[in-house]
Amino acid sequence: FALIIRGQLFVSDAKAKYLQKLDTPSNERVSEVLWGKDNKTIYFTRTNRGWTDLYSISGDNSSKERLIYRTESNIKNLTKSNKGDKIAFIEGNHNVMLYNMESDSAERIAEAEFWSFQGYDISFSPEDDYIAFDAMNHFEPDIYIYSVKEKKLRNLTHSASVDENAVFSPDGKYLYFL
Repeated sequence: FALIIRGQLFVSDAKAKYLQKLDTPSNERVSEVLWGKDNKTIYFTRTNRGWTDLYSISGDNSSKERLIYRTESNIKNLTKSNKGDKIAFIEGNHNVMLYNMESDSAERIAEAEFWSFQGYDISFSPEDDYIAFDAMNHFEPDIYIYSVKEKKLRNLTHSASVDENAVFSPDGKYLYFL
Protein backbone atom coordinates (compact mmCIF):
# COMPACT_ATOMS: atom_id res chain seq x y z
CA PHE A 1 0.00 0.00 0.00
CA ALA A 2 0.99 3.66 -0.31
CA LEU A 3 1.18 5.93 2.69
CA ILE A 4 2.35 9.36 3.74
CA ILE A 5 4.69 9.83 6.68
CA ARG A 6 5.56 13.39 7.67
CA GLY A 7 4.79 14.66 4.18
CA GLN A 8 6.89 12.02 2.38
CA LEU A 9 5.52 9.23 0.16
CA PHE A 10 6.21 5.57 0.94
CA VAL A 11 5.10 2.15 -0.33
CA SER A 12 4.84 -0.93 1.85
CA ASP A 13 3.56 -4.47 1.91
CA ALA A 14 0.40 -5.20 3.91
CA LYS A 15 2.36 -6.34 6.98
CA ALA A 16 4.74 -3.35 6.84
CA LYS A 17 7.78 -5.62 6.61
CA TYR A 18 8.85 -3.74 3.49
CA LEU A 19 8.90 0.06 3.45
CA GLN A 20 10.44 2.18 0.69
CA LYS A 21 10.45 5.95 0.35
CA LEU A 22 9.55 7.14 -3.15
CA ASP A 23 11.51 10.00 -4.70
CA THR A 24 9.67 13.25 -4.09
CA PRO A 25 11.30 16.56 -3.13
CA SER A 26 12.14 16.59 0.59
CA ASN A 27 11.35 20.32 0.81
CA GLU A 28 7.75 19.76 -0.40
CA ARG A 29 4.85 17.92 1.30
CA VAL A 30 2.72 15.04 -0.03
CA SER A 31 -0.86 15.27 1.26
CA GLU A 32 -3.13 12.70 -0.49
CA VAL A 33 -2.43 9.43 -2.32
CA LEU A 34 -4.33 6.92 -4.51
CA TRP A 35 -3.32 3.84 -6.51
CA GLY A 36 -4.04 3.89 -10.24
CA LYS A 37 -6.13 1.32 -12.08
CA ASP A 38 -3.00 -0.58 -13.17
CA ASN A 39 -1.94 -1.10 -9.51
CA LYS A 40 1.52 0.16 -10.50
CA THR A 41 1.01 3.92 -10.67
CA ILE A 42 0.46 6.10 -7.64
CA TYR A 43 -1.37 9.43 -7.96
CA PHE A 44 -0.78 11.99 -5.26
CA THR A 45 -0.97 15.64 -4.38
CA ARG A 46 2.06 17.49 -3.13
CA THR A 47 3.03 21.06 -2.60
CA ASN A 48 4.86 22.94 -5.31
CA ARG A 49 6.04 26.28 -3.96
CA GLY A 50 3.03 26.49 -1.66
CA TRP A 51 0.23 25.15 -3.88
CA THR A 52 -0.75 21.47 -4.14
CA ASP A 53 -0.60 19.92 -7.61
CA LEU A 54 -1.46 16.42 -8.89
CA TYR A 55 1.43 14.04 -9.68
CA SER A 56 2.02 10.40 -10.53
CA ILE A 57 4.92 8.06 -9.85
CA SER A 58 5.64 4.38 -10.35
CA GLY A 59 5.00 2.37 -7.19
CA ASP A 60 8.30 0.51 -7.62
CA ASN A 61 10.22 3.81 -7.88
CA SER A 62 11.38 2.93 -11.41
CA SER A 63 10.35 6.33 -12.75
CA LYS A 64 10.49 9.88 -11.47
CA GLU A 65 7.39 11.71 -10.41
CA ARG A 66 5.41 13.30 -13.22
CA LEU A 67 3.31 16.44 -12.98
CA ILE A 68 -0.26 15.59 -14.01
CA TYR A 69 -2.14 18.80 -13.24
CA ARG A 70 -0.79 22.17 -12.11
CA THR A 71 -2.85 24.92 -10.61
CA GLU A 72 -2.38 28.31 -8.98
CA SER A 73 -4.49 27.11 -6.05
CA ASN A 74 -4.79 23.89 -4.03
CA ILE A 75 -6.02 20.44 -5.04
CA LYS A 76 -7.80 18.33 -2.44
CA ASN A 77 -10.26 15.49 -1.91
CA LEU A 78 -8.85 13.01 -4.45
CA THR A 79 -11.56 10.42 -5.14
CA LYS A 80 -11.05 7.48 -7.48
CA SER A 81 -13.95 6.20 -9.59
CA ASN A 82 -15.29 2.69 -9.00
CA LYS A 83 -13.85 1.50 -12.32
CA GLY A 84 -10.55 3.03 -11.25
CA ASP A 85 -9.95 5.00 -14.45
CA LYS A 86 -10.86 8.51 -13.23
CA ILE A 87 -10.07 10.78 -10.30
CA ALA A 88 -12.38 13.56 -9.18
CA PHE A 89 -10.93 16.37 -7.08
CA ILE A 90 -11.54 19.91 -5.92
CA GLU A 91 -9.33 22.63 -7.38
CA GLY A 92 -9.12 25.82 -5.37
CA ASN A 93 -12.33 27.33 -4.04
CA HIS A 94 -14.57 26.91 -7.10
CA ASN A 95 -13.86 23.91 -9.35
CA VAL A 96 -14.63 20.20 -9.35
CA MET A 97 -12.26 18.51 -11.77
CA LEU A 98 -12.30 15.07 -13.39
CA TYR A 99 -8.99 13.52 -14.42
CA ASN A 100 -9.12 10.65 -16.93
CA MET A 101 -6.15 8.30 -16.44
CA GLU A 102 -6.51 6.70 -19.87
CA SER A 103 -6.50 9.94 -21.87
CA ASP A 104 -4.24 11.74 -19.36
CA SER A 105 -6.53 14.77 -19.36
CA ALA A 106 -8.44 16.81 -16.81
CA GLU A 107 -11.64 18.77 -17.31
CA ARG A 108 -13.69 21.05 -15.09
CA ILE A 109 -17.05 19.39 -14.50
CA ALA A 110 -18.58 21.85 -12.05
CA GLU A 111 -18.19 25.28 -10.61
CA ALA A 112 -19.29 25.62 -7.00
CA GLU A 113 -18.16 27.23 -3.76
CA PHE A 114 -15.65 25.44 -1.51
CA TRP A 115 -14.22 26.95 1.64
CA SER A 116 -10.51 26.28 1.95
CA PHE A 117 -10.50 25.32 5.64
CA GLN A 118 -13.17 22.65 5.19
CA GLY A 119 -13.22 19.14 3.69
CA TYR A 120 -15.83 18.05 1.14
CA ASP A 121 -17.04 14.65 0.01
CA ILE A 122 -17.09 13.33 -3.56
CA SER A 123 -18.82 10.06 -4.47
CA PHE A 124 -19.12 8.14 -7.74
CA SER A 125 -22.23 6.09 -8.52
CA PRO A 126 -21.55 2.32 -8.88
CA GLU A 127 -21.30 2.53 -12.70
CA ASP A 128 -19.54 5.94 -12.58
CA ASP A 129 -22.44 7.59 -14.43
CA TYR A 130 -22.92 10.22 -11.72
CA ILE A 131 -20.74 12.12 -9.31
CA ALA A 132 -22.20 13.50 -6.10
CA PHE A 133 -20.45 16.14 -4.02
CA ASP A 134 -21.25 18.69 -1.39
CA ALA A 135 -20.45 22.38 -1.82
CA MET A 136 -21.42 25.60 -0.09
CA ASN A 137 -24.61 27.43 -1.06
CA HIS A 138 -25.75 30.43 1.00
CA PHE A 139 -23.39 29.50 3.87
CA GLU A 140 -24.64 25.89 4.14
CA PRO A 141 -23.52 22.76 2.24
CA ASP A 142 -25.83 21.39 -0.47
CA ILE A 143 -25.58 18.12 -2.41
CA TYR A 144 -24.86 18.42 -6.13
CA ILE A 145 -25.14 15.67 -8.76
CA TYR A 146 -23.13 15.71 -11.99
CA SER A 147 -24.17 13.48 -14.89
CA VAL A 148 -21.01 12.25 -16.60
CA LYS A 149 -22.89 11.22 -19.77
CA GLU A 150 -25.01 14.37 -20.11
CA LYS A 151 -22.35 16.70 -18.66
CA LYS A 152 -25.01 18.44 -16.57
CA LEU A 153 -24.89 19.65 -12.98
CA ARG A 154 -27.89 19.79 -10.65
CA ASN A 155 -28.25 21.09 -7.10
CA LEU A 156 -30.14 18.20 -5.54
CA THR A 157 -30.95 19.57 -2.08
CA HIS A 158 -30.93 23.37 -2.48
CA SER A 159 -31.92 23.88 1.14
CA ALA A 160 -31.01 26.19 3.99
CA SER A 161 -29.85 23.28 6.14
CA VAL A 162 -26.67 21.20 6.25
CA ASP A 163 -26.67 18.48 3.55
CA GLU A 164 -23.39 16.61 3.08
CA ASN A 165 -21.57 13.26 2.90
CA ALA A 166 -23.50 11.92 -0.11
CA VAL A 167 -22.96 8.22 -0.90
CA PHE A 168 -24.67 6.11 -3.56
CA SER A 169 -26.29 2.80 -2.62
CA PRO A 170 -24.52 -0.29 -4.00
CA ASP A 171 -27.21 -0.72 -6.69
CA GLY A 172 -27.06 3.00 -7.60
CA LYS A 173 -30.81 3.54 -7.08
CA TYR A 174 -30.48 5.69 -3.98
CA LEU A 175 -28.31 8.47 -2.68
CA TYR A 176 -27.79 8.69 1.07
CA PHE A 177 -26.56 11.81 2.83
CA LEU A 178 -26.54 13.49 6.22
